[in-house]
Amino acid sequence: MDRVTGLETEFAVFAAPAAPIHAPGAGERAASELPDVETAANLLFRHRPAGYRSNNLFLPNGGRLYLDIGSHPEYATAECQQVRDLVAQDQAGKRLLAQMAAGAEADLASRGTAARLHLLANNTDSAGHTYGCHESYSVPRSLDEEAVLPVLTSFLVTRPVLVGSGAVLKGTGAGRDEEDAAWGLSPRAPHLGSLTSADTTGQRALINTRDEPHADAARLRRLHVTCADTTIAEPTTGLRTALTLLLLDALEAGEDFTDLIVDSPLETLGALGTSAWGQAPAPTATGARSTAIDIQEAFIERLAGFLERQGGRPFLAGAEHLVTDLAPRVISALRRQDASGIDTEIDWAIKRRLMRAHRERHPELAGDELAALRSRVDLAYHDLHPGLGLAGRLEAQGLMARLCTPGEVEEAMTRPPATRAALRGAFIQACLDKGADFSVTWESLRLDSPPTTPVDLPDPLVRANEEASRLIARVEGLRREEMRQIDLVGRGGLGAPG
Repeated sequence: MDRVTGLETEFAVFAAPAAPIHAPGAGERAASELPDVETAANLLFRHRPAGYRSNNLFLPNGGRLYLDIGSHPEYATAECQQVRDLVAQDQAGKRLLAQMAAGAEADLASRGTAARLHLLANNTDSAGHTYGCHESYSVPRSLDEEAVLPVLTSFLVTRPVLVGSGAVLKGTGAGRDEEDAAWGLSPRAPHLGSLTSADTTGQRALINTRDEPHADAARLRRLHVTCADTTIAEPTTGLRTALTLLLLDALEAGEDFTDLIVDSPLETLGALGTSAWGQAPAPTATGARSTAIDIQEAFIERLAGFLERQGGRPFLAGAEHLVTDLAPRVISALRRQDASGIDTEIDWAIKRRLMRAHRERHPELAGDELAALRSRVDLAYHDLHPGLGLAGRLEAQGLMARLCTPGEVEEAMTRPPATRAALRGAFIQACLDKGADFSVTWESLRLDSPPTTPVDLPDPLVRANEEASRLIARVEGLRREEMRQIDLVGRGGLGAPG
């Protein structure tokens, strides 16, 4: 079936001094002046896009930005059909948040506080908490979930060998193995303790089973994958989505992957948190003594064969090379334990290259000092700050490859993809232009002042709807005297406007 997909990413936020402080006692004074995490997050949202009065924003590009539990900013992309659109939307959200952080920094500076506001697209903090990147895929209600779930979980628990973001470990090792002992493939993996769960916070699982389709529930359901590492490099994000979409197509077409079902999936996944090269054991239910690399290689080969027989898939337009070229190269790099051929495209490989370069630049460091250096590089890699984050500089130097053009990302900041999101985005933009209060969900539109009956949009692929078009025209024709601002009290901050 034609399907839509989306990403939800949680970000860590914290404020730090803008420059090193050397005067006696100055460090304590500066720290006391810095906003705590909750204050910093609220300050960030004071610099949200113009026209909104709450911290829960549906945006003209079809995406959603809000402040989640634990003072985590979260951005959810619009529904996308194509991999390139999804990657561009993901990057657009990161750029929007970086702009908000810059505004918050300027706000602090105007009040005499020299601080940097850091937004981290990572997965764990120093206290051991984890926050995630969730993927959503629309699937038909008729799909036999019980039959495909063992295949899906086996794919997901071994997927970090391809698209993990890399984890700094506390081990030291010696000699040639020193760097290997300090690195694992996935920071998220050790925090996942269940294959499925209806709870997204109390029990970390690979797949969330809460039946929340955001669409026609009689026809569609949402596959909500909650185990992904947050990725920075565009080819890594694209590869993760491309392979998962292709697997869903193959499963719906009746392709057989049952011999690849991993016998102890959570044990395999947990081992990838500390595995440097993906050699974690992944014995199958058939008794085969395989590794995570073996399982992923088999998936890739079969999916590439399925793709060749199908003659291409529309969602891979401009991104087919991720499956046919990049994925096999990652497997080859893992087997050779040499990431030099993929270290501009895959997060864990890029990060390992950076770590090795810093280690060689500072051969005198060891122990806690070396661990601190690795930690700083890791944080900088995930930092959205335009002056301190590494991604922008790596891209400018040709050391981090892109999938989308800069123009595609710029367009994605304001223009929704050609799905239901196009109707939602047009309605939101019209309301913002008029200053009209509105309420929006993923599947409905409503003008609040003057009040209208909600317009339902149960099909995520429909981009033309007469009722929605009439509502948009109604907004565009509003006169000032017809509108009044809605009192936000008691509404939980939802959709007023946004």
